[in-house]
Amino acid sequence: MRTAVIISTRGFGVFRPDLLVDPDEVRLIGIFADRDVENLTAEQHGWFERVHVVRCGLENPSPMLYSLVDLEETRSVIGDLLADTALADLTVHCYDEQNMLVAAEIRTDFGIRGPHLDAILPFRDKCLMKDLLTEAGVRVPKFGHYRPERFAEDAEGYFRELTGEVGLPFILKPTDAAAAEGVYKITSLTQFSALDGDFDREYEYEEFIEGTMYSVNIVSQDGRTVFGGVTEYLVNSFEVPGGKVNADINLFDADPRVARMVAFADKALDALGRPDGGSHLELFLTGEDELVFLEVAARFKGMAGLAAMQRNYGIAFINLAFEIECGVKSHPYDGEQIYCYDGVVPTTHGVIVELVEPSLESDVQMTWKVGIGDRVVKSDSLLANGGTFLVSNTDYEAAYRDFRRLADYRPIRYA
Repeated sequence: MRTAVIISTRGFGVFRPDLLVDPDEVRLIGIFADRDVENLTAEQHGWFERVHVVRCGLENPSPMLYSLVDLEETRSVIGDLLADTALADLTVHCYDEQNMLVAAEIRTDFGIRGPHLDAILPFRDKCLMKDLLTEAGVRVPKFGHYRPERFAEDAEGYFRELTGEVGLPFILKPTDAAAAEGVYKITSLTQFSALDGDFDREYEYEEFIEGTMYSVNIVSQDGRTVFGGVTEYLVNSFEVPGGKVNADINLFDADPRVARMVAFADKALDALGRPDGGSHLELFLTGEDELVFLEVAARFKGMAGLAAMQRNYGIAFINLAFEIECGVKSHPYDGEQIYCYDGVVPTTHGVIVELVEPSLESDVQMTWKVGIGDRVVKSDSLLANGGTFLVSNTDYEAAYRDFRRLADYRPIRYA
């Protein structure tokens, strides 16, 4: 019997164990951080032969980092499993950005097959990522390593240097960021000078790109694309903390943007080493019709996006990746295939007095994370949201009209 270790609940919730061709061929072992295990439903808990709850890898994590497992405790669990499991029969699976390096380090330490640390680092270090892409001729924003000591010496002088190099406005963000957490759009010297300056983690500065955002979602096997799809974003991520809905719609495969953007993503993935499984790349299409790389992760898109993709394309994506990663086969997706996309409910700040569902032509499935009377505080993280929703329709044109209507949708009213 094979042993598949799952690190983190994120992404794995849409796995379909009922589609496994031979469920007795594999046992699932879960390793989850103490605050992440709460996301497992009773049904999902039943998928696992054993669930190990470990400490979070940080003492005071932000919501984005709740799922981060403690490396040493996770290493201990894997060591115990290998005491009675052949190395060739054990695989480690992770679909969560925050635990990609942990999973890779575990594989590296024990010699477990799958992406090792050197394969995942280019997907977690945004400067290394863009260095490799620049060498391969992929258009990336102008960028560089942020130097806090230079800020401390002369903030105004440093501002002049940065704007001379990448223009104004420009972006400051962690080199290992996800979900837009810790990202600043700098528009003036006054704003820049008011920053703390030392962010206690590695940061980069980056050219601000004007354009429409898209994501390219790829599944790779043995260095080639076995699935490629594209989504169009309703708004730039910077607009979400201000109360705008974050939604992206899956484009028709026949849309000419799809082939062009998948080819762009293929070139980027090839430059970075292209591990097997899912990847999620974001880019801009500028007003001058130029494609500009933003970032890429070696995992599927987050939140409700993967559930929407499964319904839209009629593919059980986690099962597909799972089969590629460990060889355990699944039957084809058996659900209804229907045009489907997802949205994220933004929160701003204040006491919630009303939750408003969208008025659309399409069917809407809402999942609220907040309630009337809750007090929410401002956050720049996309994970600090008020819920998610799925929009579905058999008519693509109607679904797209609704996508555009969401630009004016404000789901939460505050006192």
